[in-house]
Amino acid sequence: MMTELKRAGGNEPRDFKELSLEELRRGYVIHRDGTYTCIFCGASFETGVIYHSRGRDVTAERAIREHMQEVHSGTFWPMLELDKTLNGLTEVQKTLLSCIYEGKSTDEIGEIMGISTATVRAHKFNLQKAKREAKILLALLEILEGEEPPVPRPVHGESGAESSGIEQTDDLFSLNMLHPFFTQFRYK
Repeated sequence: MMTELKRAGGNEPRDFKELSLEELRRGYVIHRDGTYTCIFCGASFETGVIYHSRGRDVTAERAIREHMQEVHSGTFWPMLELDKTLNGLTEVQKTLLSCIYEGKSTDEIGEIMGISTATVRAHKFNLQKAKREAKILLALLEILEGEEPPVPRPVHGESGAESSGIEQTDDLFSLNMLHPFFTQFRYK
């Protein structure tokens, strides 16, 4: 299975692991020079060149999108067929995902896989759990890769760093809070 693609202009190969989530989802990379390259077969389409597809003339962007559908049937199947070292999926997970993608019911999936419907539901639940965990892990890794540290939020009603929460609370209790008319006067 192809694990690398050539960068536009004959640069060094690029590994699947270097691709962004959006590039993986789309199935192609947009290079700085405007070239669109398929991540699965390496087909390239240059911006500014008119391509002939389905009996009509199209732009490079449209050509790569149509290439993804016509040659690879979208990005789902090629990504599913990647080696386990790249997609991390077991054969059971691949079978389950392909059945779900094809719109099969839980009963049909159970028959195809030779397991009970309860086991199919458990597998589906585990995939959803893995999705949630992957989202959190991805967010954490993106934070580690370069975001600025978060700015601490001020305490409710705090206007500056010199004001503490205790002083603010004491100040609030010194006001008469019975009626809006009386809040303008301080009674101590």
